[in-house]
Amino acid sequence: MVNIEIEPFTRVEGNGGAEIIVENGEVKDVKLKIFEGPRFFELLTLGRHYWDVPDLEARICAICYLSHSVASVLGIERALGVNVPEEIMLLRELGLLGELIESHALHLYLLVAPDLFGYADAIRMASKHGEVVKEGITIKAFGNYIREILGGREIHGINIKPGGFGRYPTVEELERIERQSEALLRPARRAVNIFAEQEPLGATVQHYIATNGYLYGDKLIAEEGEKFDYLEHVEEKTLPYSFAKQSRYKGNIFMVGALSRVMLKHDMLTPMAKHFYEEHKEKLASGYISFNNLAQAIELVYALEKAKEVAKTLLDKGIKGENVPIEPQEGEGIGYAEAPRGVLVHHYRIDERGNIAYSNIITPTAFNHAIMELSLYEEAKKRYGDSDEVTFLQKLEETVRAFDPCISCSVHVVRL
Repeated sequence: MVNIEIEPFTRVEGNGGAEIIVENGEVKDVKLKIFEGPRFFELLTLGRHYWDVPDLEARICAICYLSHSVASVLGIERALGVNVPEEIMLLRELGLLGELIESHALHLYLLVAPDLFGYADAIRMASKHGEVVKEGITIKAFGNYIREILGGREIHGINIKPGGFGRYPTVEELERIERQSEALLRPARRAVNIFAEQEPLGATVQHYIATNGYLYGDKLIAEEGEKFDYLEHVEEKTLPYSFAKQSRYKGNIFMVGALSRVMLKHDMLTPMAKHFYEEHKEKLASGYISFNNLAQAIELVYALEKAKEVAKTLLDKGIKGENVPIEPQEGEGIGYAEAPRGVLVHHYRIDERGNIAYSNIITPTAFNHAIMELSLYEEAKKRYGDSDEVTFLQKLEETVRAFDPCISCSVHVVRL
């Protein structure tokens, strides 16, 4: 028996690796090891007043903090029976669009593009393809600008509150978002053509899960179209070799993320993004994990088109900037948001004093743990013995990178 170790993965967020187990010249098993230390955010929220919780949850991740904040306030508001006006939901959506822009640009241009252009990293790639790298950094900076305006700062923002915001954007800030969204569509369109050249890697997805709205929702959906809460059909289990749990949907391995959103919700795409979906529909429908990168490129176009649309709507209607008053009461609520990497769940029970009595968080990378492991197995099985060692390991890393994993988000409290 031969064990091949990949440790750690490169050009991903967080610390993880894999063990490929080979017997009699064939790949028999793969273990995806998430060995970044557990983080105890669920425990940290227990007994805390609901008002403090979104700010605390924003510390889970620097890349997708705003998604955590939005999922948190949605869960809290549902637990407390609070309904906010359209203006507040549009502003939250605009923040999520900014996060999608920032995160997808980082992943595609700086982490994946070097593989397609044949470089070890984006710095070396910039020596001959500087314009591509510069475009990616410019788009990423714009996404961060939106996050700063809506979230309060680029990293670990504290502006998204139950019932509204700490600060509302100005007319000038919304006008800048509307202008720049339009200006950056041209390089984003070019990105679709770049990432359409990705070769098929990994497993083929059989089951997709997403929220019932494009970037947030009150339920989850799968390919059958049924709306459901995660507790109804998603089962979590712990693993002896990973600090991240694995999940199954009705006993089956599934995927969340850009590919899931585009496949399940392509009717919600903006005009230009829908055009690219139709152009590449056959490739996307094949379900290969590597085409998640293409789906992210299409979503980059979607997010820029949609950000312009939302900013214009807010400008046309005017910003009232009024938060909804909240009275503490006992209740339970689940917040569903689409982080750039996929479905994010924040589930709370709140006592009569407004303190958190129960908390559960499930992140996209935890949802994707099983399909990541299966994809590594399928790719390793296909290539072992036919590829040289460098190519073999390179393609396995590219397979993992296609998920855009956020490993730090995935490690949460495990009851021993």
